[in-house]
Amino acid sequence: MDGIVWINWQEYTSLQMTFYGVGCLLWVVTYVVYIRNIFRFKYIEMPVFAGCCDVAWEFVWSFLAKNDMGMLFQSANIVWFFLDASIIFTYGVLMFGWKQFTSPTLTPRHIYIPMCLAIAVGCGMATYFFHAQGFENAVGGRIAYLIQLSISFLYVQLMLGQPDLRNFSWTANWTRALGSALVVVFFYLKFPDDYFLLTIGTASAMIDATFIYLFLSRRAQLRRVSSPDQIAQGVLGLP
Repeated sequence: MDGIVWINWQEYTSLQMTFYGVGCLLWVVTYVVYIRNIFRFKYIEMPVFAGCCDVAWEFVWSFLAKNDMGMLFQSANIVWFFLDASIIFTYGVLMFGWKQFTSPTLTPRHIYIPMCLAIAVGCGMATYFFHAQGFENAVGGRIAYLIQLSISFLYVQLMLGQPDLRNFSWTANWTRALGSALVVVFFYLKFPDDYFLLTIGTASAMIDATFIYLFLSRRAQLRRVSSPDQIAQGVLGLP
């Protein structure tokens, strides 16, 4: 088949595709770590709100909207949705996401699960109408990075609210931060006049950088004050 069908080289340069593609591959690594840790530790590291919004965006941009980057990326969205919906959202967020909450009001399953489903449906509707009314760009980047901004911000709040780092993976965090930042570089190259997108993308990258700094600082502090047994139990974070 014609290569343009699978990768749209007419609208995107090889440099743009490289930044976008490598950024997405790093997020694949992040998701592999998420999935491994969900099964191993029965905990979902991604903030619950962001996990609900993620699966909604993926549904819309798999079946109700089409990006113009080519069938390779459209097909990747579909595969990503089924992976996210079946494991990250259904098994991770719905089964174990309640552990992120400190308020007992939100943790009962008859409250927590409908809340998550309502967030996902609401975000899906907002994502679709944003696209249908012509406010979105050709790759769904504006809503995607509003969600990404929530991931970045909520990660900081979630980590600072924990007594140690046993629920946080260094690998997942540096790959998601770098992957997101590389996609922001793609936005600068492809959409240099989309100041809204560039603002929220840059803000997200700055918050991710702050998170990485706080993570490493906290790990160093915990290493100084923790016993060998506590370190063995994972207080310095997950692999």
